[in-house]
Amino acid sequence: MKVNLKLLKRLYLIDHESTNEHDMISFILNYCYKIPHLIFSIDKERNLFITKNTTNPENYACVVAHMDTIHNFTSARELVIKNNIITAKYIKSGIQCGLNADDCNGILVALQLLETLPNLKVCFTTQEELGGIGAYEAANNIEFFLNVRYLIQADRRGNKDLITRTNGIDSASEKFVEDIQSLMEKYSYSESIGTFTDIGVLASKLLISGVNVSCGYYNEHTFREYCNINELNNCLNFIYEIITSLDNQETTYTIKAQKPYMSNYYSNYDYDNYTYDDSPKDEYDLPCDHCIDQDCMHCKQTW
Repeated sequence: MKVNLKLLKRLYLIDHESTNEHDMISFILNYCYKIPHLIFSIDKERNLFITKNTTNPENYACVVAHMDTIHNFTSARELVIKNNIITAKYIKSGIQCGLNADDCNGILVALQLLETLPNLKVCFTTQEELGGIGAYEAANNIEFFLNVRYLIQADRRGNKDLITRTNGIDSASEKFVEDIQSLMEKYSYSESIGTFTDIGVLASKLLISGVNVSCGYYNEHTFREYCNINELNNCLNFIYEIITSLDNQETTYTIKAQKPYMSNYYSNYDYDNYTYDDSPKDEYDLPCDHCIDQDCMHCKQTW
């Protein structure tokens, strides 16, 4: 399977800052209306729940993606593609700006899998960048998740991380990792530790295994953000093969209830007073002021 580049570019150019995800929600709904065999629902936080069913399975894989971004753009943008790298810049000034790859890459993966797979559940959340507000509400949709066997999200920078520990918990069972080990080797992924994602929220509340997968974006939350198309393509096929390879198994990959040992670090980041600056500078406003890769698990900072 190849990345639908036309779709990806369209997603990147939709403005969808946290709490103002309306245009992205409308785009996803309009796009999905063209895919047969889908059932839709929406909750009070505007999370979208979509089920594709063609063979009446008893259990489903569930792909998760968030529909918001941190970027608040000041003028019209255009995309630049060179050597399989996508960046964005303001048309008027020519200055590089944010790309929205976090989490448009995950939205693209979810939409292409909905088109391709015969049976799938997808949860599109709102306000992930504000501390997983949408995911906390989505976890209350017990009926939707009741027959979900595991959760997968493409919302991680880089090209090799399979996040199995996030939000201070072990989000994936050893059995799940064991069952996809050969695919991890095939696509060059290895287990790693993350900080915060919707997957961590949902896994901790639902006690279902969830993983977050590197999907080829870099420098998220900054004007230097870019995406490697080849790495996104690798992620798309990795997730596709996970789902198809586990289709014939009846295992629901549960996890034990755990008490997180670290707080939600997003809650310590002052998004209300965040100012987007499109001028070049040496230091950037990141959720973690102490490490350039935004991973507090590595720099050992305490919030």
